[in-house]
Amino acid sequence: MPVVLFIDLWPEVAKPGYWKKRFAAVPAAATKTGFTAIPHHHTRIDPVRLSVTPPAGIILSGSRSNLVEHHANDPQNGVTLASFAALTELLARLPQVPVLGICFGMQYLTVAAGGALVRLPANRKDPVWPIEVLSDDPLFAGIARPRCVENHSWQVARLAPGYRVIARSSDGIEGIRHERLPRAGVQFHPEYHRQPGATAQGERLLLNWLGSLA
Repeated sequence: MPVVLFIDLWPEVAKPGYWKKRFAAVPAAATKTGFTAIPHHHTRIDPVRLSVTPPAGIILSGSRSNLVEHHANDPQNGVTLASFAALTELLARLPQVPVLGICFGMQYLTVAAGGALVRLPANRKDPVWPIEVLSDDPLFAGIARPRCVENHSWQVARLAPGYRVIARSSDGIEGIRHERLPRAGVQFHPEYHRQPGATAQGERLLLNWLGSLA
């Protein structure tokens, strides 16, 4: 089966099998669309080896880390772009491979490409946060009025060059897509669609993205 790389951006390296508990919806959605999801923690990426046989796609996970310019802005969970040097090299080697950034993954794509983040006044945590779709994007096919799981403290304040906004909410930017590269991101968590109170729309979004890789 063709492979989708799932890059775990959490700060700690999980014990074997744990990622399937935290991100169980990802391998399930991959299997439904004919793919195998292979996990890699971002600290254990070998960009040269992984780029020899390009995957069908790459998913960047959420994280409890916060990507800030200086750790002093967030002494508990703050990290900088330098912490993800191996991931940055991998994506530079595979510009043709579709990428989906989820929550922190979208924030990483933004900062890595020259955009900026801002801290929200309070942590946004909601199982059915309303999202406004701004364009006819294939990521939201069949999802007219998304209500998805939110859990984050930082938000995209300034788009990176080359990206456009495809979804918003009262908190700000909720979805982005690159104009030339096959890269997209969502601020919410489609992979948490199995959580209590969540809708199944997150699974539909994952299936939409994976289906576009075929």
